Amino acid sequence: MFSADQLKLIENEFAHISSLFFNSAYFGPSPLRSKKLMENAVKRELDPSYYPYQEWISIPDNIRDQIATLLNCSSDSIAHSTSTTDIVSLVANGYDWKEGDIACAINKDFPSDVLPWMVAEKNTPMTFKLLDLGDQEVPSAQWLADHLPSQTKIFNMSFVTFETGKKMNLEEIGKLCRQRDILFLVDATQAIGGMNITQEELKYIDIIACSSYKWMLGPYGHAYAYFSQLAQSKIRRLNATWVNSVNREVNSLLEYTTDHLPGARKYDRGQASNMLNMACLKGALELLNELGLDNIQKYNEEMRDYFLSIYPSKKYELITPKNHMANIVCLKAKDHNANLGKRLKDNNVDVSEREGKLRLSFHLFNNRKQIETLAKTLDY
Repeated sequence: MFSADQLKLIENEFAHISSLFFNSAYFGPSPLRSKKLMENAVKRELDPSYYPYQEWISIPDNIRDQIATLLNCSSDSIAHSTSTTDIVSLVANGYDWKEGDIACAINKDFPSDVLPWMVAEKNTPMTFKLLDLGDQEVPSAQWLADHLPSQTKIFNMSFVTFETGKKMNLEEIGKLCRQRDILFLVDATQAIGGMNITQEELKYIDIIACSSYKWMLGPYGHAYAYFSQLAQSKIRRLNATWVNSVNREVNSLLEYTTDHLPGARKYDRGQASNMLNMACLKGALELLNELGLDNIQKYNEEMRDYFLSIYPSKKYELITPKNHMANIVCLKAKDHNANLGKRLKDNNVDVSEREGKLRLSFHLFNNRKQIETLAKTLDY
């Protein structure tokens, strides 16, 4: 849990937020230190005079190291991208599909985990199958054992669902995929930053795709991927970028080669050195690593549970199952109130409202006083 000094640090880093913000599942606010780093990056952008080549070309690896520290994995396993969709697309089109091969995802998962497969199905020999859960709350390993076709080569699933915040059992499902020689692709966008992925879970995950602008508190337009050694051996490199060539030094650029720098760097997006974007992300990663994902997860769970202990439960149905809960709580008003959205806004409470459902996100900058205001606001 956070110390008194850490709580003060968090308060200072997010003092600029103008609302009672319970909406990190939509867009996460960056810490104040990101502003300072971005201001320095803008100065460089405005006047790049004598900007050392090695300084800016090393930015992706510096950020890669910080992401690897956060996940407790090798830097060689991390690739930079622009979005979760682009990562899933890379996997969908980079696998060596054969006639009869199948890729599977869960019906009603986020579009980033569905649309790339639909497009790849048109361009490759594989077949894409959406698994309908029916009355099943989450896809357990036993349920998947009964429903994954025997020809499945890749299974794609969100760690925490975007709509209702249901948390999946990664280790259990990952073990099943490993037993069946299925690559396990996890969309962790609604998880990492607000919670951790343990080493036991990571052991059975082949690919992680995570956008940085939500719980990671980074910028829009950046995402990162984790590729296990197994995944790196099975997913082809689709694009070349000179920055990741072994001949990227200024005096060897014309010695053309397709040889690349080690590991998952071969999957990096072009121009990953984006100075402004990476400056914002650097501040967020520094803070997350300083606080520790385990501590953040424990704190967020405490704030979530405090809310659940005081919210007006007689007026709202809890949609998120308590035994599959992460940082997101989804509620539905039992009696329709058209003024609820206005009431929340009038009380300066920022949440996601979707067709009578409220999606509440609890993150490290929230506190008990804010949660008490949220609960009172909901008690109309």
